[in-house]
Amino acid sequence: MFVKVDSRAMREMNRALVLEMIRREKTVSRTDLARRSTLTKPTVAAIVGALIDEGLVHEVGFDITPSRKGRRSRLLELNDAASAYVGIHFGVRHTSVAVADARGRIRATRVIDSFAGQFGRALRVLPSIVKGALSEAKLPRSRLEGVGVAIPGLVDQATGTCVLAPNLRFYDVPVRARLAEKLQAPTVVRNITQAGAIAEGRLGAAQGAQSFAWVYVGSGIGAAIVVDGRVVYGKQGFSGELGHCAVLDNGIQCACGGIGCLETVASGKAIEDAARASLTGQMRGVRARRLDAHDVAIAARAGDAEARRILARAGEYLGMGISYLLNLFNPEMVVLGGRVIQAGECLLEPIRASVARHAMRAQGIPIVPSTVGDDIMLRGAVLLALEGARADRPAALAAS
Repeated sequence: MFVKVDSRAMREMNRALVLEMIRREKTVSRTDLARRSTLTKPTVAAIVGALIDEGLVHEVGFDITPSRKGRRSRLLELNDAASAYVGIHFGVRHTSVAVADARGRIRATRVIDSFAGQFGRALRVLPSIVKGALSEAKLPRSRLEGVGVAIPGLVDQATGTCVLAPNLRFYDVPVRARLAEKLQAPTVVRNITQAGAIAEGRLGAAQGAQSFAWVYVGSGIGAAIVVDGRVVYGKQGFSGELGHCAVLDNGIQCACGGIGCLETVASGKAIEDAARASLTGQMRGVRARRLDAHDVAIAARAGDAEARRILARAGEYLGMGISYLLNLFNPEMVVLGGRVIQAGECLLEPIRASVARHAMRAQGIPIVPSTVGDDIMLRGAVLLALEGARADRPAALAAS
């Protein structure tokens, strides 16, 4: 059975294909575009001509290798200012905003107070923040093509609604719909661990891995599962809530309402609570009200025995949680993110030891720290914006 394809839709698909190929290369010729895309040379020439007229592509000289006829091909380059993308990370302690250019390179960032429990205020403040960041990045507002949002909570993938983010106090908040309306751009909303896994796979320790688990230890604990190079979102997008798996029968109540969740004994908040209750050694100089999990990590690396004991206990429970992931889908590797991971072997060693005890087949599966940096959620949000803006491209393009 043959399906009739609308000619206009086909032209748009071909245009998107050619533009994406130019985006991925530093420079490329029309001949190379035709060869790689299997489009005819006249078709490619027409598309390129239109892209140049629109200011999306530049001609930047000639290929150093002449063709069979002795002619050198004109080279094309993406105009970095052709598109703008915005990434937003709603954090528990602060909110970060980034503006990236057509290649996804971040040109400007803003860090402001958290909007915990105040999504209405976020809608009032963010448009001016984005406008200022676009101006600093020297990217016109008219070029904004997509917005990516990372939130520490359950996000319905179909609607972009934040169903539950207890640490952020967002409940059934229509984030995608409201932000898309305010910022006038296609908007994608995902959980922070899903955004972090995308960034790790593109930019960090998991580059080249087809299957891996990305585990975040922050105010809460979350995991993202990547299979065949793609994040597994689940039916609604609620996959990866590792922090709300019970590890203690007689534990304390979690923010989610459950008892003995992994978050209650191994999250950044749990580590901070344990440290405040027992300040010794290197940590004595830190005021209890200001102490955070990163302070504990630094103290542990400096040799503080109590900090190491606290991290060893957290590492034991984290290892239990990670062992469930290994038993369930046998990934190539596990990558750990979050500032507390800067404790290094003081935390990684007890995690690995716990995994060895609890997982069935842990041998040969590396457990390593993230290499992207503290802004990984923000970088993931930017990548979400790029992916969302290209969501309508043909399936063949996604694999190119």
